[in-house]
Amino acid sequence: MEVSYLIATMIMGSIVSNFARHHDYTFNKIENMEWPVISIFFILAGASLELNSILLTGLIGGVYIISRFAGKVVGGAIGAKIGRCNPDVIQWIGLAMLPHAGAALGMALVAASYFPNYGDTILSVVISATILFEIIGPLFAKLALVKADTHKTR
Repeated sequence: MEVSYLIATMIMGSIVSNFARHHDYTFNKIENMEWPVISIFFILAGASLELNSILLTGLIGGVYIISRFAGKVVGGAIGAKIGRCNPDVIQWIGLAMLPHAGAALGMALVAASYFPNYGDTILSVVISATILFEIIGPLFAKLALVKADTHKTR
């Protein structure tokens, strides 16, 4: 059918989780096999990383990281403001969204297959950023959740 396998699997998952009624918890049968599939995915993504390309893509990678950081912080604040969240949530929601992994890597793999001339660059930038955001992201997410504790009394 020549459709994106990434989007097709996301849509399949959405349909199953929203319409399957034969189980209380839709994915309880496949939960135990999740970690090997995810492990293989990340191993293959990491195997695509060319260490030499990281140095060559430094500027592009820096712009990507700064743009992603700013986009999460500004976009999160705008979304929280539109959603009429309390001021603490508006201030901290962007940092809570910094961790980054599967979907970004999947999209990078798709993009690299569509643009083979830029595949190494795309994968190097996204994989490097993923490593960085998976190291610092949870720390920022924890900070944001503590700072935006909506259950605290004033």
